[in-house]
Parts: sequence; C-alpha cells; structure tokens
Amino acid sequence: MTKASIAFIGTGAMGAPMAARLLASGFDVTVNSRSRARAEGLIAAGANWADTAAEAAARSKIVLTCLTDNQATEAVYLGEKGILSGGRPDCVVDLATSGPDLSRKLAQALGHAGVGFVDAPVTGGVPKARDGTLTIIASGKVSSIELARPALSAVGSRIYVVGESPGQAQQAKLINNMLNYTALAATCEAMVVGAKAGLDVETLVQVVNAGSGKNSATELKFPMAILPRTFNYGSTHHTTHKDLSLFLEMADELDVPSPIASHIFQLWRTWQRDHADEDFTTIARMFEGWSGVQMSPGDRKPR
Repeated sequence: MTKASIAFIGTGAMGAPMAARLLASGFDVTVNSRSRARAEGLIAAGANWADTAAEAAARSKIVLTCLTDNQATEAVYLGEKGILSGGRPDCVVDLATSGPDLSRKLAQALGHAGVGFVDAPVTGGVPKARDGTLTIIASGKVSSIELARPALSAVGSRIYVVGESPGQAQQAKLINNMLNYTALAATCEAMVVGAKAGLDVETLVQVVNAGSGKNSATELKFPMAILPRTFNYGSTHHTTHKDLSLFLEMADELDVPSPIASHIFQLWRTWQRDHADEDFTTIARMFEGWSGVQMSPGDRKPR
C-alpha cells in the first residue's frame, strides 16, 4: 500500500530525528523549517524541501509540526504563508508542547476549513526521537488519529489516546513535564548531598536505580549528560520555562493549588536567566555551585 505524503515542519533538535524516522520508514517527506540549513541532512537523505509551510502543506496529505515556541506554531498554522493558506491536507498533527489553549484554537481553525487535527505532544527527548521510541500522547477525533497513526508509529513506539478533545493531550504532557523537571531538580539536590558526604555519585546513581528512588533523571540524564559533563541531552531552558508556565496556568484555571510546581518553576527560572540557551541538564551546575562540590567522579570541585 502506498504511504501517504507527509510534510514535516520544524526540523530542530526533536523534529529532525523524527523526520528522519519517517524517511527511513518509506514515507515521501517534504520538510520546511525557519532555517534550511537545519534541514540539509534530511534533504541529503531524500526529503523534499519547501520554502514555506503553505508549500509543504499543499504537497501533502498529512502535516506534522514540531516548533519550539507557541508564536512560531501559530504562525505556521494560521499565518500569511501558513498551512491553511497553502491547501487542504487531510490531517495536521502538532507534536510540540503548545498548551491546551493554543491546541483548541488550532483545532477550531482547522476544523472550519475541513481539516482534521490531532493534538499529539511527544515525550522521551532527543535520544528516543533518534531511535523511534518516543511516547506519543494523542487526543482528537478517532478518524483523524487513525489517519495519522502510521506516521506516528514511525516516530514513536507507544501511542496513548487520552481523549477526543484537542487540548487533552497537552494537559497530560504538561503533567508529565512538571514531574520530569521536578525529578531532575530533586535528583541534582540529592546527588550533591551525596557528593558532599564523600560518596561516589556514579555508584550512588546505580544504587538509586536499583531502589525506590529511580526516575528519568537517574536512568537517563545523569548517565548520559550530567556525569560525563557533556550536558547535551537535547532540550534547552527555554523549553522548561514554557512548560512549567503552562502547567501553572492550567492548575490556576482548574483552581488547584500547586506549591511544588511553583517552587520548581522558581528554581528553574533562577538558572534560566543567565543560561537560557544551554541544555537543561546544566541546572546541575547550579546545585554544585551552591554546595561547593562537583558530582562527576574524581575531582569534585565545581567548574
């Protein structure tokens, strides 16, 4: 069976490896991004280039988007050279963390034009985007989700449908991200205490992973990016600020107290002010600076 033509808009740290997975799965892929340079690897691998989101949408049955901020997302969907100005694809899927309000707005605009919409933020980070094992959280009409499923299955190993209303997947993703950032901050705090006590942090991480304190920071971020001092997990502090702000907005709208998220937001904002463009795992350095130790094996003096 011939696979649907796909447009992928947004070839950044997450988007590029997802588009590569679609190419590897045999889809005819057209890519568009704010910078063509970021798509050159995909073009060399067989993707078609479109100068605008409108052009990409006009060539495709299904459009996938993964933009870093909400302003860019809204422009790509509704702007002068956006998706709706270029044609009428069968379905558009937003893979980014855009928040429930924007998701509902996009769904309404696309629905008025007769275009299906799937709210489908992904989780797992750059490593899982590269190997096609992302977790996809989806909400939308069943018909639209099923239309997009073959493409989603090429970039993710698990798809969870959380409802039929756009915005519900965003709500679930924000809850996940709040826990993700909390786990990373709490793990950094705990590990610098261990380092200050003279424990080997690499061994301590192994102990935690064999016990009840295991989390995504101890399993992935510490071994991959913090202990080796590479700080290259693939997400910047811009993302943490946006996601935690959206979570707090959601909690406020629902009239739910969120003291832990509020405190975590302040922690991240403290570091983000001067380190916004750095990988979010560099928050470990903030805790190291406060404690006067470094968590990597060997020399424990902070850099």
